[in-house]
Amino acid sequence: MELFYRVSFQEVVADALSLVEERELSSKHALERVFRRVAGRDREKARGLAHAYVFEIEKWRAKIDFMINSVLKGSKVEDLDPYLANLLRIGTFEIHFRKVPPAVATDSIVRVVKEKFDFSKAKFVNALMHSIEKFDVEKALKRLKERDRIEWLSVRFSHPRWYVEYVIGLFGYEEAVRLLLSNNRPQRYYVRANTLKTDVDSLRDYLEEKGVRTALTPVPDVLKVLEYKTPVTRLDWYKEGKFVIQDLASAYVAHVLSPEPGERLLDLAAAPGSKTFHAAALMENKGEIIAVDYSYDRLMRMKEKAKILGVKNVRFVHADGQSFKDKGKFDKIILDAPCSSSGTYRQFPEVKWRFDDAKIRKIISVQRNMLRNAYENLKEGGEMTYSTCSIRMDEDEENVLFAVNKVGLELLNYDFSWGDRGFLEIGERVFRAWTHRHDCNSFFIAKLRKG
Repeated sequence: MELFYRVSFQEVVADALSLVEERELSSKHALERVFRRVAGRDREKARGLAHAYVFEIEKWRAKIDFMINSVLKGSKVEDLDPYLANLLRIGTFEIHFRKVPPAVATDSIVRVVKEKFDFSKAKFVNALMHSIEKFDVEKALKRLKERDRIEWLSVRFSHPRWYVEYVIGLFGYEEAVRLLLSNNRPQRYYVRANTLKTDVDSLRDYLEEKGVRTALTPVPDVLKVLEYKTPVTRLDWYKEGKFVIQDLASAYVAHVLSPEPGERLLDLAAAPGSKTFHAAALMENKGEIIAVDYSYDRLMRMKEKAKILGVKNVRFVHADGQSFKDKGKFDKIILDAPCSSSGTYRQFPEVKWRFDDAKIRKIISVQRNMLRNAYENLKEGGEMTYSTCSIRMDEDEENVLFAVNKVGLELLNYDFSWGDRGFLEIGERVFRAWTHRHDCNSFFIAKLRKG
């Protein structure tokens, strides 16, 4: 598929994969950037296909890299030029996952290598692709299973080894495998009625008219999308801001906090804004919300979204949630802390490959600074939610214990209406959702108060 002069589809995908890796962008934002430079008759068709490629390559990256590393002699895919490595991933994905004829897949990759690198690299890639074509992955996986069962699970289901070890520790072997399987299933969509513009019953009727079958959920203004003829983002009501796409567990946060009209609310890590805008709807646009985020670009996107949704009581502040102070104290605070995103692998597979022990330790330090700062900004008797989309106790229960024992916050006995409870001595007083049990992101919520 030629998009415009001398730019092939494989280059577009490799450019996007490189942005995901080097700039830590989501697949969606990486493709938005790449497609700003792409013109031509096939542009929209190519964009849909490119998204499928990037998403699936990120999802299956451990398995793809296992195949490449098995045929590489004396080096690993991680040691190669990053762009060349991504081209090899594309070729391997085409042959083993999309079942593209090997000669076609190899020729497309070799052409790009010739143009971007040199003839000797093209020769090397050509030979490598022939070995990849012949590689018997099932046989190799069987041998790996006999040698190292954890590594086999990591490759077979394409998850980081630390994650596999962690979930086996949480659930035991069989249920851990169910979670790994669930993370690789197609994403489940949920839609939240924007009650500033409509209600959940009207939304359900409208979606049904448009061929979207939905089910009620434990969160009163959220519907589960069961099947659709047209993607919900193409519907008029979505464009008019009458509903948003928001994960089920994420949409539970604002209900747990339960902000009232007229209150002052602070969101310390607001972008992309779903919880801020949900709180604004529950407050009926009355009172004040300060939405703080360290990313100026993401805040500006939030500002545009607020206009579409009819949200009028939010002030956007570009600042660091670890240190932001306002003149007055707040009745309520949302702290949806930046985290390892280890609960969102089904939705954002690229985050699987971003975190190691050092990065996780660093992010826990940020989370704890934000908890201290939330305490400073909260009124006496004020309430807050602490939430993450992480599966890890050190980002969740252990941070709540830190907030109680070191910061001075009190953990409330909130009556969670669904989900599971958590771990450690506070396990019965916190909320957990799991992808394999609840068909949404794995998620954590605790409700706290300043005494």
